[in-house]
Amino acid sequence: MVDLEIPLRHLSVRLLGVMALCVSGALAEPAVVSPRLQVKFPALTGGLASESTAVPVGESLFVVVVAPGANPTSPEFLSGGQRVGVEIVGHDPVSRLAFLKVPASVPTRDMQWLKETAKNPGVALQFMEGGKLLNCQVTTWVKQVGGKILPLALIQVDFGRQAPPPGTPLLDGAGRIAGIVFQSAGNTSGYAIPVEAVHRVKHDICDGNGQLTRGWLGLALQANAQLPQVSRVLPASPAAGAGILPNDVLTAVGSRAIKDYADAANAFFYLMPDQPVSVSLQRNGTPMEFSLTPVAPK
Repeated sequence: MVDLEIPLRHLSVRLLGVMALCVSGALAEPAVVSPRLQVKFPALTGGLASESTAVPVGESLFVVVVAPGANPTSPEFLSGGQRVGVEIVGHDPVSRLAFLKVPASVPTRDMQWLKETAKNPGVALQFMEGGKLLNCQVTTWVKQVGGKILPLALIQVDFGRQAPPPGTPLLDGAGRIAGIVFQSAGNTSGYAIPVEAVHRVKHDICDGNGQLTRGWLGLALQANAQLPQVSRVLPASPAAGAGILPNDVLTAVGSRAIKDYADAANAFFYLMPDQPVSVSLQRNGTPMEFSLTPVAPK
């Protein structure tokens, strides 16, 4: 039995290990990030240094990807090959996303972000490499790697060549950001973080208390069960107050359909404290729907 909503301070080390396992038509005026904006992170003791493309997410605000083993507290931000002083707004070790504030003098380009990444495979996207806009394609959504459940679902993308560096933005046909590269998956494939995950983490780190705080419902599920069946409802929790019972089978959380444990883990990643969410389930074959308000983990 696994409580999917246990506080992130307990999840980070275990899930980071799991996370580590793992197109057509040019734009007339492509809205791309300058390849000159790169961030280097030194290695932690026994770890490895890493680099990421910096992608603008607001005025003088950038998002980057920090690989495991790199020190997220000591970034070296390079603009045109020159080092620029930055302020670390915050870092989420589960998604690997970090947000940096740079001086207003650093040149940036206003970029549009999609609200959500398209869920269907075969979606054509583009990315910038060597000053050229190249094509790539979404092949599938990845919920687990090597039998291990990921804390949030990633996009698998075929780049037709070696995957670009982490942080590289993936663009739709209108030049809007649909995801950012997470890491290589070998050969010509790579994983990318969907835009909704960037929005979710940014909400807490940049607009909240500097760290990701997931909403807690008080549900536990069996990771090895064939169905996303509730195995335990914690007392004095939002789920208990709403009347959810053990053996109820989840079918949706908010707009996210739930077919298995991995779907539930991904849906719970996006829960926000104090923001009501609908929970659909089946009880003895009867469809039921509840409205729950997640709380911050205790």
